Amino acid sequence: MPVITSISLLGEIVQEIEYYNKARAYLLSFDVVTEEMLEDHINEWQRRKPESMKELFKAFLVHAQNRQGMPNSIGNIQNLSKLLYGFDHIKVAKTYCDWEALFDAIENGNYKPPGRMVKDNNKSHWVIYCKAIISIARFLSVYKTLDTFNEFVDGFLTNEQSKLALPLLLAEEIFGFGFALSCDFLKENISPEFIKPDTHINDISRGLGITTSKNNYQIFKDVGAYCSRIDIKPYAVDKVFWLVGSGNFYLSGVKVNSSKSEFIKQIKG
Repeated sequence: MPVITSISLLGEIVQEIEYYNKARAYLLSFDVVTEEMLEDHINEWQRRKPESMKELFKAFLVHAQNRQGMPNSIGNIQNLSKLLYGFDHIKVAKTYCDWEALFDAIENGNYKPPGRMVKDNNKSHWVIYCKAIISIARFLSVYKTLDTFNEFVDGFLTNEQSKLALPLLLAEEIFGFGFALSCDFLKENISPEFIKPDTHINDISRGLGITTSKNNYQIFKDVGAYCSRIDIKPYAVDKVFWLVGSGNFYLSGVKVNSSKSEFIKQIKG
């Protein structure tokens, strides 16, 4: 009986690996898509990892704009460099007592952003962004070096349950991030051990039976467990499934007419 069970489990794992392999094959079936293009996207996280605390702080600030229309209101954040002390998170945390102090400094400074600055509107992109900047600076202020921050992150990577706690922590500490955005930041800038439960990942994972949930928290757990079973980095699975859903090879400036529903139909037969 144990032998039969083992063979059955092995067969299921082989089938699950084929989900990932067939997703790659589906993308490579488009004439304009090459193996090199696909690998560039799968390994992008290696080129994005910050190499200093200033780069880490700036990466957080870039990600804090990741909502519809906000980049158009904020503009190039390099223009905030002087007010943010060259993206020194400790000086920012010490200088500005709250988000309003930062808002006033920006409004009275030399930078004239493309979006309106309306202080008494909680939905204003600049109000949201200033709150995010201050919360990020305060969160990072206990870390003087990138090594100490990386040690902090490594403490969460010991198992699947502790890994799940890190995006939950960021969602609580950083204004406006939320669980999915925290996952996205971690996978793109910190570690390939994370996935972002977005519309493409969620739809494909449900379509293939990797998860049955509509809850981002549970989908994160289910897809993470799937990645462990097939021994593929979560970032690679996330990126391949996302490319199947979006067709957007943004690093190469190529967009293909992919269809996640068509891909799922092919897999399910």
